[in-house]
Amino acid sequence: MKLFIFFLFLVLFRHDAFAGDVLFLDINNAIPEIQIVKEYMDKDKTKNNGPESRLVIVPSLETYSMEKRQRIQELTAIMNGMKEKNILKPGGDFPRQIFNLGKVIRWHKTGDQNKDYSLNDFLPELKDVLNNDSFDFDRVFISGHHGSNYGSLNAVIGGEFFNGLTVDTLKKLLNNSPTTKNVNSLILLGCKTAINKLMERDGVAWAAVLPDSLLQFGFNENSPVKTDELNLSILRELLKIQTLISLFKNDQDSGISLDIILQRIMKIKRGNRYLGFRFNNKYYQYPKHFVE
Repeated sequence: MKLFIFFLFLVLFRHDAFAGDVLFLDINNAIPEIQIVKEYMDKDKTKNNGPESRLVIVPSLETYSMEKRQRIQELTAIMNGMKEKNILKPGGDFPRQIFNLGKVIRWHKTGDQNKDYSLNDFLPELKDVLNNDSFDFDRVFISGHHGSNYGSLNAVIGGEFFNGLTVDTLKKLLNNSPTTKNVNSLILLGCKTAINKLMERDGVAWAAVLPDSLLQFGFNENSPVKTDELNLSILRELLKIQTLISLFKNDQDSGISLDIILQRIMKIKRGNRYLGFRFNNKYYQYPKHFVE
């Protein structure tokens, strides 16, 4: 065990740049997660000799600066608190306060208190990114609240920014772009993204999105919230695993094998969370756990 960890440390410390660009679909205003990815990539730049990987966020920092993202997050947290209090003590002034705060949040999102940011705003920006042949993505992150109707295979992502992004839409866009043809890992930061019915079978639901990826990773139950340290710790480990995948794909002298990568995935410190993933076209649960 100690030799295995020491070997991985040496590999991760000495690697040269082979990684491509990173695409981060930020449905849930995932400020802490974006910061973790950016910090990891910034550290990588100090160790690399090759071209720098670029972090591409949709919606972009031009659409929503970090300051604006932070303000929207703060206001949304206040609104959620009001909604919880309204459930516990209905009949008070909370509905009016929630209604008025909703106008403020919409104004921060769109400059119009009566117009919210929606899927129709998000998709053109995503398509522009995917049609930009200067990008060469090898890692994709999708962060948002996740669900599907009972018995349905049409998974849906939503969050602080908007709702209604379906797995079918992502399959059509991501699978047919030249910028994503080299993607080797898809990371889904949302609840129940890797349950049996949505990831186990080839060509079905999340297994059909970027299916040539060596790793498609998600949660086989509820995921930690975006600000939870466990969530951020898991994300840090996934970033290191992505580096191992890049070395396996691009450096024949790295000593990295499929078995080493799988062992590293199985060593993710998951706390009390159930993880699920497809690796090298095989479905795993860690630990085994059935969720409908």
